[in-house]
Amino acid sequence: METTVTEIKEKSKKNPFHFEWILPVIFRPRKTIEKITSQEKSVWLTPLLVVSALIIIATLVAGPIKRNIIQMGLNTPENFQYYSQEQQAQFMSAQANRTSPLFLYVFPIFTSLAGLWVTWFLLSSLLHLSLTLAGSRAQNVRSYNLAGWSLLPIGVRHLVQIVAMLATKTVVSNPGLSGFMTGDLKGFTAFAAALLGLIDLYFVWQIILLLLGVCPLSSLKRSKAWPATAVSLLILMLLMSLPGFLSHALSGLTTSTPFFF
Repeated sequence: METTVTEIKEKSKKNPFHFEWILPVIFRPRKTIEKITSQEKSVWLTPLLVVSALIIIATLVAGPIKRNIIQMGLNTPENFQYYSQEQQAQFMSAQANRTSPLFLYVFPIFTSLAGLWVTWFLLSSLLHLSLTLAGSRAQNVRSYNLAGWSLLPIGVRHLVQIVAMLATKTVVSNPGLSGFMTGDLKGFTAFAAALLGLIDLYFVWQIILLLLGVCPLSSLKRSKAWPATAVSLLILMLLMSLPGFLSHALSGLTTSTPFFF
């Protein structure tokens, strides 16, 4: 009997999955995050798998909606009727290509999953570096665990979007606070729009989870741990804004041709 109990404990230690922590992170975040940050082993896999699954489901739900929008011509640019026949034909041909499974499912899933895992790795590394410079001697695996579980609100965001898309048959076009910036975005305004697109209720929720965990993780006071966390988040946001900014910049290079690819 003693051997059986010992084996169960050893298996639980080796188990990388902790789905039983998902709801407690949402409803009892302080106690659960402290438990997660006390782990000296890798426990970050569960939230990343959950968020990855929700990303895939959200993409599968959004695919038919996007195809319907394109086929009905609801995404045509302004003054499309004034384009020449050749320009209209080029635009419609490009839109027809975007209804293929490659553009509706494969590329979005690949880029979203890559963005999630790269974001987790960057956040973990930046957080560990910042806390170490502030005086922490905690192992880097604890930063990986905290960064991974702090991404759980992003999964809630995708869950809400899935429900919204099923109910309204539309997709979110202006994420976060980027909807406040309209018109022709160039230069700094394009970068600001990409930056604001990262900020929403779920990102604030993620910040709260990080702030709850950095002190027990690092054994530092708030006066040191919180500024170090803020620096790592600021650097992460600047890095994450670059793809959106480059997208605006590259589209701006082709403004002489009134069609979008």
